Amino acid sequence: MRPHSSALLLCVALFSAALPSAAAPNIAITRDGTLFVDSQEPPPIQKAVSDLAADCAAVFGRPIRLVHSPSEASPTTIWIAFQHDLPQGVQRPSGWEQLHIQALRGGVAGSPVRTGVVLTGSDIRGTIYAIYQFSQQFLGVDPLYWWTDHPPQRRTRVEIPADFSETAGPRVHYRGWFLNDEDLFTGWRPGIRDGTGISLATWDRIFEALLRLKGNMVVPGTWIFPYEPQIQAAVDRGLVITQHHVNVLGLDTYRWPKNEPYSFSARPDLFEAALRHAMSQYPAGAELIASVGYRGQNDYPFWQVDKDSPTTDEGRARVIRSAIDKEIEIAKQQRPNVPIVMNAWREAAQFIHEGYLQVPEGVTLVWPDNGHGLIEDRGKIAAGQGVYYHTAMFDYRSNHWTEMVPLERIQRELGRMVKAGATQFLLVNTANLRPVVMTTRAVMELAWNPDPWLDSGLDSGLNAGSNASTNYLQNWSREEFGAPAADALTQYYKSYFAAPGRLGSAEDATMADNFYQTAARQILLQLLKGDSTISPVLARLVHQNDAKATLTLIRDGCRDADARWQHVAGLAKDAGARVPDARKDFFQANVLTQTDVHLYANRMLQEIAGAALSDAMPERISHVEKAAADAQATEAALTAAEYGKWKGFYRNGDWLLDLSRTRALIQAYLDKLQGRPVPENAIIRAQDNGFAYHMITAYQGTQEVKFK
Repeated sequence: MRPHSSALLLCVALFSAALPSAAAPNIAITRDGTLFVDSQEPPPIQKAVSDLAADCAAVFGRPIRLVHSPSEASPTTIWIAFQHDLPQGVQRPSGWEQLHIQALRGGVAGSPVRTGVVLTGSDIRGTIYAIYQFSQQFLGVDPLYWWTDHPPQRRTRVEIPADFSETAGPRVHYRGWFLNDEDLFTGWRPGIRDGTGISLATWDRIFEALLRLKGNMVVPGTWIFPYEPQIQAAVDRGLVITQHHVNVLGLDTYRWPKNEPYSFSARPDLFEAALRHAMSQYPAGAELIASVGYRGQNDYPFWQVDKDSPTTDEGRARVIRSAIDKEIEIAKQQRPNVPIVMNAWREAAQFIHEGYLQVPEGVTLVWPDNGHGLIEDRGKIAAGQGVYYHTAMFDYRSNHWTEMVPLERIQRELGRMVKAGATQFLLVNTANLRPVVMTTRAVMELAWNPDPWLDSGLDSGLNAGSNASTNYLQNWSREEFGAPAADALTQYYKSYFAAPGRLGSAEDATMADNFYQTAARQILLQLLKGDSTISPVLARLVHQNDAKATLTLIRDGCRDADARWQHVAGLAKDAGARVPDARKDFFQANVLTQTDVHLYANRMLQEIAGAALSDAMPERISHVEKAAADAQATEAALTAAEYGKWKGFYRNGDWLLDLSRTRALIQAYLDKLQGRPVPENAIIRAQDNGFAYHMITAYQGTQEVKFK
């Protein structure tokens, strides 16, 4: 070789070294790959891997091979490892529930694997979250796919950047759901054969959805015993079990024996024995958070059923604190390291504000909202505390069939929680979940990573953080209904949340699906009895004692809202023209049905209030006939959301709002006006407020609280 040729080659080599190296090609996962997980990994991880296998089958059009030995894996593999077989070069993160996803290049010694992706975590749930995050991020699986009827897009391959590595964890420590007032679930998918109110298959779908949204705890039902099968099923999924503010330490107060007094003051021995026995009935391997407090057995202030209790707030707070102290003692005796929370619902929060009730050291104070998304902390929320929050609420006024908590309110209130450092505990009351999937997902995403919700400038105004809320609505609309419909649906949702009739100037003084039915029946019952006064229930809801003023407020509020609901219906119709056919069913359930429920039930209530205010018989009859037609249209709207697997969802278990009760009462009053006999059963049935919980708990038969 000539000397100048060597110099030339050296120059070329140096020039080449100075150039950026070509990026490694993406890693392609196809249906010919494999899923690998060691069979010794914990059962909750195995269940999540089964879900991932189903996701892959949905994306690739056929099952992907699941293997449990590295030697059986394909050259390209999705490799799940927590306690076993973590590939060299991949390090599990440390900390609480940290997920880790890492591209795999260079192979795994002792196996045919050459490329792929590793899914792991700092603990069991961190690994589970890695599995579901991969599914959402790379396979394009909607975390609520089963609830939104949204299968993933079919593809022949999915690609992962060759240098991809992601580690993430939650901001809120405990994040979960309370499946409360579960009438729709119980009627739709009863679990009598499983020994539960709701079938175990449905519970598994609930637990899967909760984990896909990176939740970690659950209250699996309202009035339940600690030994019920859905509790073990939740444990098998890797979830933490907790209790709500009445069923402290797992005590099913609804099933307190009728022949024994329910009173911590008069019979502390019985109360303590019941608590000890309930706590001992949880599965041995269950991860628990113990909830402490003291209310009346059917979720009322205890002094309403215990007539010998103190009559002052200070005395009542003293009883609650005594009960809490005993509950802590019992919980720590049985499970020394159990975390303990105090859900300060209603009067408990009031007593804390008054200074009469102090939460013991080592117990997490959980501030409640008011059922409508406004946290009742009066600005006192602080680091280390938590929140009990509602996206659905049964309180005779709020939302049970439809969405009704605005995104701006969620962002502002939970943003306050995060900024205060009150990130230890967030329990979300979802009721029957399906009607409120949009806002529930928002809450869970905020709990995991609140930064996108806080960056837009949070303040105390009603529309604080509206950019973050708008971004969420746009993303939701695009994911669920397609990009062409996203802008139109974002405007629809904003108008929807602004549309309800008003009962006052407070931010949450609005009429929702619960109020339409409650108010209608209360007015009709008074009319049927010939009573010109306002019912106590309605007076409490509207903060009015004058009948004419109340009826006028309701009629005018509904009348004003009607124009807004008509506008919302128009926006829904326009957006629907841009929604692809494959998404029409969910569009019906989440948009059209919810809009029509408000449009027609609002009109129904307006007509009933109008009838009560009318002195002329023909005019009164006309109002009631229109109300009957609007009630029928409301039922048709609910039925329209009962396609496919959802057949009977609203109508089979509608025991709380109970539209059929309202319709029967409308007809009974019309019969009276037109001189026909009034069916006595309609009046009796309309006054029965215990029927719903009797049906929800019917599967328990004659079971009662035991003391040993």
